Amino acid sequence: MIPTLKAQLYGGLAFLLGLPLLVLPFYLLWSLDFETLKPSTLTEYALLIAGFLVGSVIHELIHGLTAFWYGRLNWSDIRFGVQWKSLTPYCHPIRALPAKTYRVVVAMPLIVLGLIPYAVALLSGSVILLALGVFFTLAASGDLMILWLMRSLADEQRVQDHPSQVGLLVSEARAADQI
Repeated sequence: MIPTLKAQLYGGLAFLLGLPLLVLPFYLLWSLDFETLKPSTLTEYALLIAGFLVGSVIHELIHGLTAFWYGRLNWSDIRFGVQWKSLTPYCHPIRALPAKTYRVVVAMPLIVLGLIPYAVALLSGSVILLALGVFFTLAASGDLMILWLMRSLADEQRVQDHPSQVGLLVSEARAADQI
């Protein structure tokens, strides 16, 4: 498990390190003018903040929809909310899932909101898709931490979100086993 604040610090570090790594290929392909990326008006700043908030909701909805459809959970088995202490939105399946299924649930927002727009941006030269892809790839750092924590779990092991921290409860292991 990783305390939420520590996970956010890791996420911030990942953002600072990942931003140039993701932007560099686009820059080399399309000669990006960095001045075009900076918001210049109050409206642009407001749209940026609104995009972050709406994107955060969509990110959690993708987790929920994937748990519902791919994980075959009922809507009553999925909780949405915000951990106000850390301002972290969440989607928590309250029933354990096989690790193989849970990995898909965790990775889907990264793929849909981050990696696909980023790949299309590299192919098309779209600065808007680049911004979306980079932002939502880096915003999935908590999900990447979960996938990292799961790296040693067998596909059939059943796992469940930890209710208050970034981490998992392993259902079929000893009661003290948490990652």
